[in-house]
Amino acid sequence: MRYLLAFAISLALSFTCLAQTYLVYTVKGDVAAKATKIRPGDKLTGKTVLTIPTDGRLAVIDEKAESLLTIKEGIGTIPSLVESQNIKSRVVTSNFLAFVKEKVTTKNNPKDINYMQTAGVTYRGTGHDAAPLKAGEPGTLLDPLRAAFAMARQALDDNDADLLLSVSDKLDSLGIVRYDFQKVSEYKPQSFNGFFVFDPLCLVDLATNLDGSRPFAEQISGLPVPITPSTGNKLPGGNILCDYYVLQPGASLELVVDCSGYCEISVLSLSGKVKASFDGDSSNHRVYPEETRAHIVLTNDSENVEAVTFAINAE
Repeated sequence: MRYLLAFAISLALSFTCLAQTYLVYTVKGDVAAKATKIRPGDKLTGKTVLTIPTDGRLAVIDEKAESLLTIKEGIGTIPSLVESQNIKSRVVTSNFLAFVKEKVTTKNNPKDINYMQTAGVTYRGTGHDAAPLKAGEPGTLLDPLRAAFAMARQALDDNDADLLLSVSDKLDSLGIVRYDFQKVSEYKPQSFNGFFVFDPLCLVDLATNLDGSRPFAEQISGLPVPITPSTGNKLPGGNILCDYYVLQPGASLELVVDCSGYCEISVLSLSGKVKASFDGDSSNHRVYPEETRAHIVLTNDSENVEAVTFAINAE
């Protein structure tokens, strides 16, 4: 009976592996199954034997598990390569899956895909538990976010896709939540396509799509951005509320935030020339004995259009 049970389990696992399918998202290098070159949009099974060359990379979507896998050099099936390379899957939203499907099948310019305007759910993280922010000297609470941004800039300078993935994990652990801040000055929503957006999912997508043989910065301008809508929930359970804006040169944007207790803000842009005033002061933190409506003004002092990440502690 014991042997029959073991055989039944083994058979069930074999059928599961055989039935498992993966959607190819991006391919770097001459990845092949036997003599057939693998291309974006292909469907692979758990039994497909792949050859991924040195410096090659394959990103596939496991639709059933709603996860993304990035596999490097090796020969074998996807399950065996995942196991041998100790690859962890990255949970993604169903809307990101829809974005991927449209991107790999569209005959139009991929940059026409404006995920920000078509997705329908709030995105927060990719499955990790948020680690509470550590208290410190006033003005340093959001330093982990600032440090992560510095790492991302370094990754862009060094063409380091693996570092971008590490930064994504770091952001995820901080409990990033995209929040819909009230806007006082006029701001017309627009596509973030072609801009660097400091969001966990966006960084994963960048790392998956960027070509290591060319400077990352010049490639970003040609890519669609998988950013999702914001939430109006002020108590989402995360550590940091943030949102993203595109500001023209010299433009300003005023935001209204209800603050209580210690409040710290951070404004991040690639140029470092987008500045913020906090209730008319240049300080990045204030203390409010009771709930108070604070006003934050973001100003783009650079000569270029800037994508801006604005963040404030949620707890």
